[in-house]
Amino acid sequence: MNESASLKHKIATQLLESDLMFSRRFLDSMLADQANSTIPYFCMNNYLSLFIYESHKTLKVIDPPRAARLTYNHEAVIEKARHSVKLFDGSKVGHASILGDFTAIIAADRKRFLNNTWFPPARVLETDLGEWRYRGRLVTTTQVASFFSGIPNLATSDISIIGRTLMTLAETQARFLEQATESLPWHGSSFMSGMHFGELKSRDRRSEWHFKRLFDTALSDELTASMSSFQCSLNALDVILSADQCVASGETLLKLRFITLYHVLSSLTQLKAAYGSTLSRASLSLLDAILSHQASVTIMHADARGFRNTLIHYTPEERVVPRLTLSLPFYGLVEEYYPKHDFCSLSQELGAHTTRVATLLDEWARK
Repeated sequence: MNESASLKHKIATQLLESDLMFSRRFLDSMLADQANSTIPYFCMNNYLSLFIYESHKTLKVIDPPRAARLTYNHEAVIEKARHSVKLFDGSKVGHASILGDFTAIIAADRKRFLNNTWFPPARVLETDLGEWRYRGRLVTTTQVASFFSGIPNLATSDISIIGRTLMTLAETQARFLEQATESLPWHGSSFMSGMHFGELKSRDRRSEWHFKRLFDTALSDELTASMSSFQCSLNALDVILSADQCVASGETLLKLRFITLYHVLSSLTQLKAAYGSTLSRASLSLLDAILSHQASVTIMHADARGFRNTLIHYTPEERVVPRLTLSLPFYGLVEEYYPKHDFCSLSQELGAHTTRVATLLDEWARK
C-alpha cells in the first residue's frame, strides 16, 4: 500500500471510529435507562443506522478481516433508516418518494386510530398523531419516528408498539458497536447524562386538523409531515444533542450538524422550486431568510458535496489526500473545503446556524 492510500485509510478508520464510539456511548446510556430512552432513540436511530451502515461498508474495503468479525443484522432496516437522513435528496425520484412514505404512514395511523369510538359524535375527539417537545421545542412525532425507523409498516401512534419494535433494533445495533469498538478507549458520557427528562412533554393530536395550522395552508398533509421531520431533526440537534459536553464527541457533532443542515437546505430549495408559486408571502419570506443566509450559502457552496461525501462515506477524496495530515484537527478536511475556516470556527458556525434554522422553522410552523 502506498503512502497516500495508507493515509486515506487511516483517516477513514479514525473518522468512523469517532462516530461508532459516540454511538456506543449513547446506546450504553440508553439501554441502561430504558424508562427515559424511547424519545432520544427516536431522534437518533436514523443517525445510528447511518454510522453503522457506512462504517461497515467502508471497513469491508479498507479492513476486510475486521468487517468480517462484526455481527451485522437487520441490514435492510438499517439501510432504509440510513437513507432517510437524506430527506428530499433520498432517492432518484426526489421528494415524491418521501411524500409517498408519509402518505402511507398518515393513512395507516388514521385507519387504525380514527372512527373507532362507538358513539359517533365523540369521534371528533380521537387522535392519530403523538408529538414530543423538549424544553418547548418539537423533537419528534410518531409519524417522524416511523419515517426515520426504516421499518416497513411501523406507522402507529401507539408509543409502546414503536418502543418495543425499535428496542429490538437497538440491541442489535449495540452488539455491532461493542464488537467494532471493543479495543477503543472510552471517553466520557453521552448527551443522555445532560438531559432533564422532566422537560420532555407529550401531546396527542388529530393530524387532519393540526396540519392545517402548520407552515402553509397550500401544503398537503404529506408535505407538512415531511416539514415536521426537518423541524424535528434540527431541534433535536439544537436542544438535545447540545447537552453532549464530551470533547471526543466534537467530530461527530460537527458531522451531524453539517449533514442535517445540508439536506434540510437542499430539501427546502426543492420545496421552493416545486411549490413556491403556491406559498404565501410570509412563507416565502421565511424560506428566503433561511436559504439566503450566508451560513446556508457557505454550507451549500460547490465543494460542499465533496465535504459531505467524506463525512458520510469516511474515505477522503483522492485529490485532497496529499494535503491532509493526522496532526491537524479533523485531519485538515475543513481547511481543504472551507479555507476561511478551521475545525473550531466551522463547528461554531454550524452550531449557530442549526439554532437559527431550527428557530425559523419553528416560527414558520407557528406562522
